Amino acid sequence: MLDLSFPWPIGPVPIAMAAWASYGLSRAIVTRDGLTWVSAVSTLGVVAFLAALTAHIVKPAFNLFFVIMLAQFLGTVACFLLAKLLWSVKKKKPERPLRRRADGKLLRGMAVFIGFLLVLDGAFYLFPDAGKCEHFKDYMADKCAAQELFIGIHDLPLVIYFCMLLGVPALVAVFLLIWALIETAGLPKADGSNVEDSAGG
Repeated sequence: MLDLSFPWPIGPVPIAMAAWASYGLSRAIVTRDGLTWVSAVSTLGVVAFLAALTAHIVKPAFNLFFVIMLAQFLGTVACFLLAKLLWSVKKKKPERPLRRRADGKLLRGMAVFIGFLLVLDGAFYLFPDAGKCEHFKDYMADKCAAQELFIGIHDLPLVIYFCMLLGVPALVAVFLLIWALIETAGLPKADGSNVEDSAGG
């Protein structure tokens, strides 16, 4: 029999956010708005919720750090596939000529996002049980229990959910910056400095 007693493994707030995200994603496909900020956030919300739900159903017995890394990688792939779908149904695809950004800026951006991922995932690796309510007493225990009523039990599904919401955008940014380095190699710079140099020579 289905146990609906509170707190749920995934609470009402993430469920409501996933419902909103599903609506936003479906609307972007039906109206052919394509890839916008709203549909991108909706994509992330849907993917994060599906990852948390999968973790709840499957209950993987692997190391928590490995599960988080695998979930973030697969979530990033899923986000790219959904973004590709949204781009393919877009009514008008704007023409954007590729320009090369300064390699130093791209590399610094990659370092920032990779550093953020290391700190985020490292925190969950070093302190896997830090947020569990049994560590608290009195007022803090009551506050933690109240949070679990809305957000969900502080366990693997919720860890996966928040690691996806925070980690996947950073991983997506890393892949996009790598793509920008490879795809725009040899092209004129965005600031037009190549043109100026050739004119001056």
